[in-house]
Amino acid sequence: MKNLNYIIGMLLLLCMSCKETWDEHYGLEGTDDNYVVSSLNLLDYLKSNPEYSKFVEALEANGIAEELTRDQYLSVWAVNNDAMEAIQTLDLDVEFVLRYHVNNLTYDMSKLRDGLRLRSLNGKYIPVTRISEDNVMVADAMVTNGNQFCQNGVVHEISELMVPDQSVYDYLYSLSDEYSMIRDSVFAKNDTVFDVSNSIPIGVDKSGNTIYDSAFVIENPIFEEVDFRSEFSQVTMFVPSNEVVENCFDNLLGLYDQFGKPFIQSDSLTAWNWIMDAVFYDKLVEDYGSEEDIVSAFGKLWKTTIQGVNPQYKRMSNGRVYDVNFLKIPNNVHISAIKQLFYYYEFVPDEQRDELFTFHNATEVRSQGTDNYSFPSLNISGTYTILRLFGDNIPDQPLAVDYTPVKLDKNEDGTTTASVVEVPPGEYNLYMGVQSKNHPFLNVYVDGELVASELNVEPSSPWNYDRSTNTVSGTKWDGLGGLVGIVNIEGSEVRSFKIKVEVALLGKSSREEMKLYHWALVPTQNNY
Repeated sequence: MKNLNYIIGMLLLLCMSCKETWDEHYGLEGTDDNYVVSSLNLLDYLKSNPEYSKFVEALEANGIAEELTRDQYLSVWAVNNDAMEAIQTLDLDVEFVLRYHVNNLTYDMSKLRDGLRLRSLNGKYIPVTRISEDNVMVADAMVTNGNQFCQNGVVHEISELMVPDQSVYDYLYSLSDEYSMIRDSVFAKNDTVFDVSNSIPIGVDKSGNTIYDSAFVIENPIFEEVDFRSEFSQVTMFVPSNEVVENCFDNLLGLYDQFGKPFIQSDSLTAWNWIMDAVFYDKLVEDYGSEEDIVSAFGKLWKTTIQGVNPQYKRMSNGRVYDVNFLKIPNNVHISAIKQLFYYYEFVPDEQRDELFTFHNATEVRSQGTDNYSFPSLNISGTYTILRLFGDNIPDQPLAVDYTPVKLDKNEDGTTTASVVEVPPGEYNLYMGVQSKNHPFLNVYVDGELVASELNVEPSSPWNYDRSTNTVSGTKWDGLGGLVGIVNIEGSEVRSFKIKVEVALLGKSSREEMKLYHWALVPTQNNY
């Protein structure tokens, strides 16, 4: 019995201690004696001040006033009669707005720290901005007469009615058709799902199945990484207009044309998927531009030095939205490889050959069909064609070709010509392929910089044509060949470049020759 009395006594002490701690942090304990302290409850206190009469009338008319009489601690963000005039002009539900002016717990001025978010009675959060020690803003309103303490909370008079912010989800949903591409693509992922836990059983049908007063929830796979609907979240979204997206794709089309690759549906889908994965962030992006690299919730790299974004964000109830005014798909996303064949030399107009191709110590240059290929699963067959060069074995004068890469153009009159390849600047892996049997070792340069020296290209794997490395699945067709090394195409705009290939060592070959098939540039992750 003594033990029971002891336990009860300790519990009472603990409860009293918890009550004192609660009062100290969320009640009225510890307040400055200079602050207004009233014995009235919040509602009666507001009624006792004529300057709040219209605010009180609105609370009563919308069924909120009774909340201010309860035995609970609250904070009320009151506006005077002049500021209440704005309620007539708001295109929002009045009760919803007024509930935004009340939140649970008592926050005196000292507790209103910068960046705090206060959950209001309408479920939205009120953002707090501490401008200085004596100046505090809640949403877009300034606290003009704070710390009016009452029996069950505190009244802070503010300069104007607060308008609840939209969530990122609601903002995106309300966007005009100028943003339909990003808006509709996001909401196309929505799925309305029966919520059994919140549905109420109301009966049983003839088969014995339970009938529910059904509740449904919206699910979206994006929510798994970024719940931009939840008021508990703090997220960021970059929002491009249709015009920005269309300009982005126009630039892509131009780039593909410059390096001789058709822009097909799969390329378009790849680019769009990157956009969808790159615009959502599961955090607040602060001070846009202070960091060069930020990573989206889906692991996509966004370079603030390249993507164009208005740094003045739109504040949302659960985060912020930035407008995108220029959008670029990173090179390493939309360019899997830029690949051309050496024998395209024969399609270069005669008047341009000397300008684009310089041969050193070459006694003969010709295009030559070599080995046949057949890939029945792809319904493809044909003959490999190489650019074959012969030279004399002269000391310190190796056989070499120094050329500006070209691509094929199919003309309207049915003819085929070659024109210069232009590529975006950045870092690439350079691959090459040759007819590798008994091929001499090579030195390879790009724009005068040595990429690889005494490169042994004789092994059939991976140097024989393009039959190795990233080939079409299940075949030895259309691969990359052997890795030469990393190259950097300098500059800020797409441009042409030069590749120089020269004989370094004869190896098993008895004469100085080169049997060149293809080159390929593959952007590295650093190529944005």
